[in-house]
Amino acid sequence: MTTDPMVPAEDVDAKSARIVDLNQRRADRAAAADGLVTADESDVETMAPESVTAGAPVDPPDPPDRLTDLLDAPRRVPILPAWLANVDEARAQLARTMAVAGYHAGVHAVRSPLYAGKVAWYAPKGAGRLAGRVLGWTTAETGNWSLRQDAANRNDAKTWLELDRHRQRQTSWRWWVTAAGLLGSLAAAGVLYSDLTPWWVKAPVLAGGLIALARYGRPLDKPIIERTVVKARYRKLTAELTRKGIMATGLVKRPEDIVFPAGIGEIRRDGPGYLAIVDLPDGVIAVDVVEEREKLAGGLRLPIDQVWPEVMPREHPSRLALWVADRPVSAMKQPAWPLLKDGRTDFFKPFVFGFDPRMRPVMYRMDERNSLFAGFPGSGKSLSARVVLAGMALDPLVTFAVFDLAGRGDFDAFEPLCAPGLFGSGADDGTKADAYRMLMWLLKECDTRGPLIKKYATAGLNTENKLNRAIALKDARLRPIVAAIDEVQELITDPEIGKSAAAAMTSIVKRGRALGIHLVMMTQRIDKESLPKGVTSNIAIRTCLAVPSHVETDLALGTGAYRQGARPTQFEIGVDAGWGVRVGFGPMTSVRAAYLDRAAVERVCRRGVALRGDVVAGVDLPAVRDILDDLRAVWVAGERGQHWDTLAPRLADRFPDAYSALNAEALSALVRAKNIESRNVKANGATRKGVYLADITAAIEQRTAGTD
Repeated sequence: MTTDPMVPAEDVDAKSARIVDLNQRRADRAAAADGLVTADESDVETMAPESVTAGAPVDPPDPPDRLTDLLDAPRRVPILPAWLANVDEARAQLARTMAVAGYHAGVHAVRSPLYAGKVAWYAPKGAGRLAGRVLGWTTAETGNWSLRQDAANRNDAKTWLELDRHRQRQTSWRWWVTAAGLLGSLAAAGVLYSDLTPWWVKAPVLAGGLIALARYGRPLDKPIIERTVVKARYRKLTAELTRKGIMATGLVKRPEDIVFPAGIGEIRRDGPGYLAIVDLPDGVIAVDVVEEREKLAGGLRLPIDQVWPEVMPREHPSRLALWVADRPVSAMKQPAWPLLKDGRTDFFKPFVFGFDPRMRPVMYRMDERNSLFAGFPGSGKSLSARVVLAGMALDPLVTFAVFDLAGRGDFDAFEPLCAPGLFGSGADDGTKADAYRMLMWLLKECDTRGPLIKKYATAGLNTENKLNRAIALKDARLRPIVAAIDEVQELITDPEIGKSAAAAMTSIVKRGRALGIHLVMMTQRIDKESLPKGVTSNIAIRTCLAVPSHVETDLALGTGAYRQGARPTQFEIGVDAGWGVRVGFGPMTSVRAAYLDRAAVERVCRRGVALRGDVVAGVDLPAVRDILDDLRAVWVAGERGQHWDTLAPRLADRFPDAYSALNAEALSALVRAKNIESRNVKANGATRKGVYLADITAAIEQRTAGTD
């Protein structure tokens, strides 16, 4: 290696044998450490390790000058806007502008008589108000009036006189200013309205003056010209606004306690709105913020249905998801149901049920589940359940049974899909009896389907002893069944068949889920009598629509649902129809059922009938039975009386199609509905509630005599 004798040895880079300027090198290293420039690879090799890793800048370094020059190179912009350079675009833009201008002109032209009346009404008031303001300023009465009044109240004559002398000194020169202004105004008016001034100058000046006086005289909340366009309220969600809204709930005291978690906390677009994910301080959980949704919306200065706080599933309780829509969700147009015009469904696969506040599709699943729709009148129970039934109409394997115990005709479109005896509409006893008979048929199906499914599963059509599509296609007896009962509380609370019906439904929801039987129940009475725990506790998918309190929420969705963040109480009854909180399939979510009016449902049902080849197979319904005749048929000779808990198993063994779900309490209700009293009966060495054979015989004879 050779070196230049004219260069000191310490200025030679020993590694690369290049001559370098050490002073410049040190300056470059210092600049790199401060994050101003980026060192090249050769510099990194000669730097100490700690100078490369320690204190790394958060913000990226500025680019070198040569890159900056390239980035800052002049970029020519078109002299004319792009739309103006294109003839077609310019013509379209001009047409849009003219249309908007014409709309505004037309609106104001129609309202011009109203505007003229407002000007004529408010202009004199404005002139009087202006004269009063000028006179008040000239006399200086308003300047220190409060101070003079205070002195008068304290009987301080000296102070009052001093303040009044100060007022008079101000007045002495203000009168001259007012007089000069008045003379100048009169002179200008004389010139303006003389023959020297043309009419096309007089008219606008007069109109402008009157409008100015009218604006000065009108109340602040009553504009003269009406708005022609009302823009939707929109606020972009920011970190500052998010903290402001949460603090408005009163749950958090310091804004710095609201943290945006790294990686997921960035505020971003999510559908037609913005989503923010935040971590709340210790001791504050997301449910608390959901509970204070009104205060949160108030802090954001937005309508309540534009602000949607949610608990994040499978996260710690203090993590909150806040979604703010661009405009109120109630004002957004809901997407059309994807299956409205074409498509098919599968009982064993999810299908679109509705949409959440972010307009994302919410799925629904039928297999191995049952459904409950609960809400007060006007909340949209029937509308929501019809979407489920409409979806199943598009699976040709599904067998339908529908009973509308309200009798309003909301489900009449599904009658062509139902076999004879499996459709009813009405609030009468006959329709309820038919619905009860349908439940007995479902119980019979539960008994017969189990062994058949086991046989096909053993043959390899399923890995579990549950119904799947392969088995349903193999055997027509095992087609999925969707049975819907609207206003189910009318059946459950019926004094005659209610208890037996409730017992049957309890058995069906427990056993039928794995056998391809899906029971859909709707009710507007949400209490323990209308929704027995034995029924609701075994229903998987529950949707609670608008209700007044947390009591109904927990009864419909399960104990603790309100505490976990379910807030159907925030939906307005009669307004937010179709909105509900859904649990049982996926995370708990607020969902609005897809809107299907009567005509749309009828079209879907016609497609469903066509998919079935315009043929609906019949079913073998249980025979209509008489409880008194059947009791006498199972009565053992020599018994004077017998207990309910002994007679119920006898009936179930003798007539399983009709009484397989019958218990002692239900049997008692059935017999008491025939005007037979439940008595204390001594039999089999014990005394319990039951019935005497003589009472049954007397009731039968009386009925026979009445029919004769």
